[in-house]
Amino acid sequence: MRTRLILSALLLSTPAMAQVTIDQRALEPLQPQNAAPASPAPATPTPAKPVPPKPAPKPAPVKPPASNTGATIRPKPPEVPMNPPPGLSLPPPIVVPTRPAQPAAPAAINADAPGAATPFPGGLRVTFGSGRADLNPTTEGAIRALVRGGPNVTAAPDTTSFTITTFAPGTPEDPSTPRRLSLSRALTVRSVLISQGVASVRIYVRAFGPASLGFADGPPDRADIAIATNAVVPATTTVAPVAAKPN
Repeated sequence: MRTRLILSALLLSTPAMAQVTIDQRALEPLQPQNAAPASPAPATPTPAKPVPPKPAPKPAPVKPPASNTGATIRPKPPEVPMNPPPGLSLPPPIVVPTRPAQPAAPAAINADAPGAATPFPGGLRVTFGSGRADLNPTTEGAIRALVRGGPNVTAAPDTTSFTITTFAPGTPEDPSTPRRLSLSRALTVRSVLISQGVASVRIYVRAFGPASLGFADGPPDRADIAIATNAVVPATTTVAPVAAKPN
């Protein structure tokens, strides 16, 4: 009895200390005895973030060479081969019609037109009526005969040229009126020459008024037709070298 009282006193005087033990198996979920232990789920790999490609560097602009004219430099177009590749046929070329040369206006021929024709060495002089630019049948026929029977005209027509020099009187206060009349007379003579087969490129026209040189060398209303034959050197002709002068 006394022993119990001593033990009770010791228990009351000593602080109570309790030890708690936790069984981890009791915390696991209940599983069937024959079930295999659950395997952990495989970890899903996180896809790598794609790296955007770097943009290609832009080429530096090429500056055109400096030019004083300020012209824009354009690229040269590609050359077209002359011979098409086998099996390829090119369309026929486009033919652009050319405009024919305008024929010369017919010469003004009137039976009552005053004037006369006088030949001179290397040409023909034709006179006109005052203030008129038309020919009569006699002067027009003389111009035709000059082309048909002139020196070297039939033998070498491509090397013969005609120079028409016309004059007309007037006043110093109005120099344009005689020049226009003089030009009309030259064009009348030119039309007769072209009608006889003379090419227009071999006809030279010179129209003058009263203040020009040579006006007083003949009648004031006239046209002088001069024939010139250009000398052509044959291809077989050799020119001798010029000897050097002694010092």
